[in-house]
Amino acid sequence: MILVPVGSFRGGLERLTWGMPSDSVVGVLGEPNRICDSGGVDHVPLTGPDSAATRHALRDHTAERWLYTRREAHRPIPRDTGPGCRAPSIATELGFDADGRLRWYVREMDQTPVQIDPALLTAPAPARRSPALTCPSPDASRD
Repeated sequence: MILVPVGSFRGGLERLTWGMPSDSVVGVLGEPNRICDSGGVDHVPLTGPDSAATRHALRDHTAERWLYTRREAHRPIPRDTGPGCRAPSIATELGFDADGRLRWYVREMDQTPVQIDPALLTAPAPARRSPALTCPSPDASRD
């Protein structure tokens, strides 16, 4: 079952800030339902004259994507390395860079436009390295 983000989840999306670390995102939105271990962004809806350059920037700065498809996640959070891993229609997808920082999100896939960190569009491509993100355990201490 897929639910449109409403109520406190939608309010949480409004509290996200660009560059926010993944553990802080978990503190605001909760744990994702699935993690895509790939930077694939060809499915992300883009429009406008610079959409090719924007997609290139997304591809360069995305190491991992989190999918929110229902209210509560079940542990362990499934990790998917497949090329078809993406948020279904009306689910939420967040993109993180290799340092675990929020760089973009789509509130409702196939329904709303992507929201992109403006710095991502002017930043040089990072050196390639393995994604280092992990979804923190609920027992992890928070500073």
